[in-house]
Amino acid sequence: MKNILVINDNSAAATNAAEFALSLAQKMHVNILLASVSGISNKVCEKVQAGAFEDDLVIGPQKSATHMRLQAKKNTQNEFVPVISEIDTSAMDEQKLAELINKNQIWMMVKGVSATCPPISPEKNLNVHAVLNNVLCPLLLVPENWQLKPLERMVYIADLRYCRIQIVRYLAELAKPWQASLSIAHLTARGLPDMHDKYALSIFKDEVCPNVNYDRLMFNNVKEKDLATAVDVLINGMHNDLLVLVNHHFHIEEILGRYINDILPEPITIPLLIFPY
Repeated sequence: MKNILVINDNSAAATNAAEFALSLAQKMHVNILLASVSGISNKVCEKVQAGAFEDDLVIGPQKSATHMRLQAKKNTQNEFVPVISEIDTSAMDEQKLAELINKNQIWMMVKGVSATCPPISPEKNLNVHAVLNNVLCPLLLVPENWQLKPLERMVYIADLRYCRIQIVRYLAELAKPWQASLSIAHLTARGLPDMHDKYALSIFKDEVCPNVNYDRLMFNNVKEKDLATAVDVLINGMHNDLLVLVNHHFHIEEILGRYINDILPEPITIPLLIFPY
């Protein structure tokens, strides 16, 4: 079975992200693995179900406060009840964590991001960008102040000429249980000519739609050249509640900067899903 890995650093942002991951897991019928990068605090003992992950993983009998919170919430929903496991990854570097992810059918990573610049910690901070560079699954960043809600509208920002069908299929799989709309927002890549509406729509209908089985798939040809303004329109004007980008590809560095940090740029107030390049 596929799994969602939640990066847990015991912060309020991590707790918010973990609760959203629980909603995702219930909708998608997948399990949850909490990766406690700061160690497991507030430990309590519980017998762990064997065989949930690879045999060489040591999943301890202790639970963090975040784990206990998810266990309490998962049984209050009239939906699929995921298995929630936890592993102390505080001794792992980014390469070891990436190896863990690649070995265990991780379908998505989830990480909370702070509303303000987090204080400098004496502990080693996880470089989530380095992890994303070495895995095959996407990373979901959930803002600390984002109010948990069902997904209704998702938007994938891409130059339509280089739109990845496998990403659109993944997003359609994610959208279906929520009955969410999924749109591709074409923003012309730097150095390429703009696409006329008629030509862009023909590519969407002839090349994308036949290869993605989802009847709520839509297309927008965004003409706005300022990316901050375009992102603001997609979030606040069109009321999307999930933004999708591809790492190291076209617009992401102009929107996020060169690296994925522990805080999102001001225009991004909704969860951001980033696919590996």
